[in-house]
Amino acid sequence: MRLNSYDRVPYRTFPRRQTHPNRLAAVATLFGMTPAPVAHCRVLEIGCGAGGNLIPLAYHLPVSHFTGIDLARQPIAAARRVARDLQLRNLDLRVADLRDLVSGSPEFDYIFAHGLYSWIPPGVRDALLDLCRQRLAPQGVAFVSYNAYPGRYPRQMLREILLRHTRGIGDPAALLAESRRLLALLPHEEAAALLEQEDDILFHDDLAPINHPVWFHEFAAHAARHNLQYLGEADPHEMFDPREIPHRDLLQREQYLDFLKLRRFRQTLLCRSEVKLSHDVDSGCMDRFLFSDNPHGRRLPGDDPVVEFVTQALHDASPLPVEFRELIPYAGAPDALREVLFSLLIAGCVDLHVYHFPCQEEVTARPRASRLARYQAAHSDTVTNACHIPVQLDPAARKLLLRLDGSHTRSALAAHRSTLSFLARMALLEL
Repeated sequence: MRLNSYDRVPYRTFPRRQTHPNRLAAVATLFGMTPAPVAHCRVLEIGCGAGGNLIPLAYHLPVSHFTGIDLARQPIAAARRVARDLQLRNLDLRVADLRDLVSGSPEFDYIFAHGLYSWIPPGVRDALLDLCRQRLAPQGVAFVSYNAYPGRYPRQMLREILLRHTRGIGDPAALLAESRRLLALLPHEEAAALLEQEDDILFHDDLAPINHPVWFHEFAAHAARHNLQYLGEADPHEMFDPREIPHRDLLQREQYLDFLKLRRFRQTLLCRSEVKLSHDVDSGCMDRFLFSDNPHGRRLPGDDPVVEFVTQALHDASPLPVEFRELIPYAGAPDALREVLFSLLIAGCVDLHVYHFPCQEEVTARPRASRLARYQAAHSDTVTNACHIPVQLDPAARKLLLRLDGSHTRSALAAHRSTLSFLARMALLEL
């Protein structure tokens, strides 16, 4: 049997907050949809690999149902072992071609296709969007990520150089070694960035036989041909910009944003074409959401104390989200809070949520870490918390987390008080 390239060079998979049903539901709600409840939904991930993204979702959303497919057998086998060890009954993992799922049932409320669209042939790209159209529930949301122009041009240049240099080399190890040797000689910042990539990312993302970036307008038109429409971005702040942008409609504005930002990668959300959307959002809709700190956003200009109070409250609660009503005291009044939160959203300083992530926020009499986190800590120093965020543990925290099965009392763990508090604050303890 011929091995899939992902069998030959395993590709690590990680939790991606942008694919969490909570994120997709929040963006859908922002623009006028009524998405399925996060705690009780049906999810399909196409190209799930070893389940690094899907398994934590299935663990933390036990009433929802998850299906993951991949062409590579070995990653699916590895994912099935983990699912079996964690006794997950709401997760179906299959070796399957997405083209075989275009028709059938059930419908899915959320579909993820991360790192797929740009790396598959044209006919399979058609099948991917056809699957999204045929299998999405009426208020369903599809996540599709892809390489985008114009920002992708420098990386594509280096890719073409590397493919020409390594043509005829079939062994992955030799191909990677030759690629790195040439990259080290190239006086280009993108070459230096590629050298920093791990082997699996360099091999599958940049040296893959197919890597097809597109202009946003091409992607949107492709989706429209399959009766899908542009909903938004998984990071909605990417849709806002303070500059005057020439545009006649939403799609042209998004294309011009790519021009101005030299965007190289998109995480786009789609829905059925018949869904009525409203992209004219303002501060008046902020009451519907919960909010969490996003430390990667740009700082708002000025020294408004209300902004500082709200920002500090979000920082103190991070990574857990905070309800709108809980933030009102920090702003003084609901209207003031709406304006602050909307400004923070536009600046990328907050993430929107529609879901409370259940976890134990305080250290209880018999603290217990999640089974998922304990399982992951036995194999790695990085674990996934209840908010679908990777948390890196130092040796002391990792050792302690492995002991937190509920059999040890808080008093017996008194010497580890600060580490216990850290694990609770990172949303790693269970109710």
